[in-house]
Amino acid sequence: MTTQQPINRSESGFTLTELLVTIVIMGIIGALLPQAIILGLRFTAGTGKRVAATSAAGTLNRYFYGDVHSADKVTTEPACGVDDLIVHLSRPGTDVVYTYDRATGDLNRVTCADGDVVTTLLGRFDSTTSTHPVTLSCGAETSCASPMEVTLTVQSDPAAPPRALTAVRRSSAS
Repeated sequence: MTTQQPINRSESGFTLTELLVTIVIMGIIGALLPQAIILGLRFTAGTGKRVAATSAAGTLNRYFYGDVHSADKVTTEPACGVDDLIVHLSRPGTDVVYTYDRATGDLNRVTCADGDVVTTLLGRFDSTTSTHPVTLSCGAETSCASPMEVTLTVQSDPAAPPRALTAVRRSSAS
């Protein structure tokens, strides 16, 4: 008498329950993933703008102290072919003007010496959030007519506190 062996069936594949659970999980991930990507891109763009503004303030800081310290005269009068300026610092033979272009958000340092005009881009601010990211004040003096102490206040992000850069001139010679 011969005994018949049971037929072995392959157990590969998914059950209907496993397939439904997988589809539900993939649907949840598929719905949330684009939102996470969009949020990440917005965060990155905002961070990039804040980093650029902080970099602009840092570059301004590097030039500003030396320019004020060496200035014989500080005014808000036009110079170097620039009419819309923040501050004009002058010493014999050289004028330095800081200016902000609202249209582009560019903060520039313009130097005029011996007929040469050199414009240095200090950085770029987001012009949509701040129309005047850099403002001038002149210490305890009531006017900015050749002050001893010059302060530029940088407001790179409306949500962040402003940063004040204060420099003192070496002399009051006019």
